[in-house]
Amino acid sequence: MAMAGTPLGKALSLLEALENERGSASLGEVARTTGVTKPTAHRMLALLEERGYVRRLPNREYALGPRLITLGDYARGRNTLVTVAGPVLDRLVRQCGETVHLGVVSGRSLLLVDRREPADEAVRLAVLPSSLTSLHASAAGKVLLAFGPDTLLEQVIENGLSRYTAHTITSSDELRAELRQVCAQGYALNEQERNEGIRAVAVPVLTADGRCAAALSAAGPIRRLTADGLDRARTLLARGAAEIAAADIR
Repeated sequence: MAMAGTPLGKALSLLEALENERGSASLGEVARTTGVTKPTAHRMLALLEERGYVRRLPNREYALGPRLITLGDYARGRNTLVTVAGPVLDRLVRQCGETVHLGVVSGRSLLLVDRREPADEAVRLAVLPSSLTSLHASAAGKVLLAFGPDTLLEQVIENGLSRYTAHTITSSDELRAELRQVCAQGYALNEQERNEGIRAVAVPVLTADGRCAAALSAAGPIRRLTADGLDRARTLLARGAAEIAAADIR
């Protein structure tokens, strides 16, 4: 892409390099990830820090800054998908009694753009998933891969299927087979593939033209989210997804 080598393209690449599961990166990591030289990366990060888009941590790593929160809140309030899904998520968390998420594709990752947790703190997830996580190791991510373009799957596989637990799918053949099953059954499961002791179920939000605009998921501990619970959650999620898809989302 012609824009990639421009100052704007480089600045965006630097910000995207900080959009990782750890939430921060060293100067060397940022330079290596983006292909920008260290001196250039240092100058651009300093400018972004001055404007509030980047912040420097005590360990000298860089992280996304508070200015992006303001922009994100502004964008969220004007995103019809998030606006329409909000009341549906409110209802689903009460019906399912588990944490529910709305996820979309961001680059080669799953971005959780909205989340609702049960009112009872005793039944909330002990460890909430990162807002940005791997597509292959989550129920919502598998849905987005299964119903998304083939090019996305190839990019994810080419980037490497990281292992998080003993249950994570790290074989491309196994992942392809799993995604074929997801397409056939219309939903995806996550059996402790990202976090030990946590399982999840997800369904696609399919627009009238067949595009997968997002994924709705519910997650909970395996001791509580039994097979019956998964089946009930799946039914509720499917109804919610249909309601969202019926609106004018974009």
